[in-house]
Amino acid sequence: MRRLVSIAICSLLWGCATPTANAAAAQTQAPAATPSKPRTDALDVETVVDLQYVSDVALSPNGKTVAYALRVPPDALDGPAGMRSVIWVVPTRGGRARSYTTPGASSHAPAWSPDGKRIAFLSRRPGTTHTQVYAVPIDGGEAEPITDPELSVRAFAWSPSGKQLAFLADRRPTKEEREAAAEGRDWQVGDVQGTSRRLWVMDLRTREAKPIGPRDTHVEQLAWAPDGKRLVVQASERADVDAVMMHSGLFTIAAEGGELTRLCPTEGKLGHVEWSPDGDRIAFLGASDIHDPTAGVLHVVPAEGGEATPLTLAYEGTGEWFHWVGKGSLLMLADQGTKTALHRVAVDGTMSGATVTTPVCHVADASDDGRTVACAGDRPDHPPEVFAGPPSGLRRLTHSNPELETKRLGERRVVRWKAADGLEIEGVLTLPVGYESGQRYPLAVLVHGGPEGISHDGWNTRGGYPTQLFATRGYVVLEPNYRGSRGRGVAFGKADHGDLGGKEFEDVLAGIDHLVAEGLVDGERVGMGGWSYGGYFSGLAATKHSKRFRAAMVGAAIIDWISFTGTSEIEQENSLVHWNLWPYEHASLAWERSPMAHTQGSTTATLVVHGMDDTRVPPGQGKELYRALRHAGTEAELVLYPREGHGLRERAHQIDFVGRWLDWFDEHVKGRATATAER
Repeated sequence: MRRLVSIAICSLLWGCATPTANAAAAQTQAPAATPSKPRTDALDVETVVDLQYVSDVALSPNGKTVAYALRVPPDALDGPAGMRSVIWVVPTRGGRARSYTTPGASSHAPAWSPDGKRIAFLSRRPGTTHTQVYAVPIDGGEAEPITDPELSVRAFAWSPSGKQLAFLADRRPTKEEREAAAEGRDWQVGDVQGTSRRLWVMDLRTREAKPIGPRDTHVEQLAWAPDGKRLVVQASERADVDAVMMHSGLFTIAAEGGELTRLCPTEGKLGHVEWSPDGDRIAFLGASDIHDPTAGVLHVVPAEGGEATPLTLAYEGTGEWFHWVGKGSLLMLADQGTKTALHRVAVDGTMSGATVTTPVCHVADASDDGRTVACAGDRPDHPPEVFAGPPSGLRRLTHSNPELETKRLGERRVVRWKAADGLEIEGVLTLPVGYESGQRYPLAVLVHGGPEGISHDGWNTRGGYPTQLFATRGYVVLEPNYRGSRGRGVAFGKADHGDLGGKEFEDVLAGIDHLVAEGLVDGERVGMGGWSYGGYFSGLAATKHSKRFRAAMVGAAIIDWISFTGTSEIEQENSLVHWNLWPYEHASLAWERSPMAHTQGSTTATLVVHGMDDTRVPPGQGKELYRALRHAGTEAELVLYPREGHGLRERAHQIDFVGRWLDWFDEHVKGRATATAER
């Protein structure tokens, strides 16, 4: 089963800590029965923001237990803080879950030792700045740090024998670099630079660790060979986001150290990588070419190097994860339309045994024979929980949000319609709570980002996209998977190339027209909102297509393609896999597709939201739109959240934002003001 612990977002976005005592292991949680309580209560903002959800799963070597990380809200006394994670363990056949850490010390990315006697995880103690690998005995005992406290660890993997640990840690500054910083000589020459990560291998008996491979090469992920003598890594010459996303390669290296050996030619994005159990092959998820927006095609390559063979190039879905389940077969989890599915894929490319999973699975692990799968999965009535069992019979093992079981929720449907050019588009529709047939409702269009994101037929309500809260307020909610979304194969994912804000936006307009024609919504009461690329859509709704929309929420959005390209950390990624051209060389087209080009004459009331520390889409984009709209006489409001990047993490910020968005639409889409909270 899985031996690689991927780089986890917890340490990057929320910060992590570690258990302070063994007492946490005594905490247990009783299994919950199928909910039978009547749903009589209204869903509120605080309940949504404070929902707990599973973010990582790891199946034990014997397949009898699942370790998982549960994201929990911060303590009220924590001040500005985001979610934290706690490590739990639950039997795959169901039963009481047992915690091994406490919320006061956030921990994530659990991984079983090969003998199943310990669980390692990433954690950071309060008051420290470095994330470490800790391990705790499964039978009880105190969690102990394994790695050097002077290193900040981002990912790790047990060796197959359990005698070594490979991990990735931020490169420490040299003596010369430290002296230069102390003297104020720490200027940056050149463009965006990131902190590179080095590959280390530790002997767990002696606790001696040494870095291997070139010092200045950035390593993004790693996986062991089954004999423990080599590793395969994803590496790039630079550590900035563009270099890692677009110009990484796959290399092998001896566990004792030495040079990196390129495994195979690759272009574009890379995903999960794993060695076959017989050691003969390496499989990985990667892009079809440099212009593919996702790393969704499964490939295999001889372990000694050569040309990679794409196995799922023609598959009309997007691979998300896989695991070898024998010498010549892999189990692949994929986005497939609005669902997720598990497929058996042979090394000759034959696909069989497709199972559409009843929960939407986001992360997964599997036994080495593929008969038992564990995943973090959600359904329309609950956020991600632990599921386990055979691929065709996943069973829910955890019930982390009992308070949600009494809340009234809007009914979910998958809807399909024809775009102007005949292409079939689908989306997820949520009906208002208390829906009555024959009545026309106001419409809230919530657009996912990417554009290679996806809206699943699962639990889509969260701090940035409050779907069920809009349903509670009496809206129909449409979440469209316009062309360019993942889950429909390579060709569909590239269908918006060179035409951003063009036919893809028309796909959404056609969806609105479809709902109006069906008698579900009032076409005169429509609002649009979204984050990142979804915010870009909302910016176009507020400007170029203002006549169709009463209100917009523009979150962390691209407003001017030319200035965005020159200031974002994803200049190359955006140009290569989204535009498939350089805005600098096509300035007229880039400007025409920018919301900034269409602000004059806008009548759409626009809420502009941005994190002040956003490097993906710098906050200047939001400021540009706000000032231009105010100059045009359009009602607009700008809200900037300190300490936030490309999305909101702090609880108080999320509560304010969600309430503000709901109230904005009530006032400008419905035409009547409400008050969620004092402003």
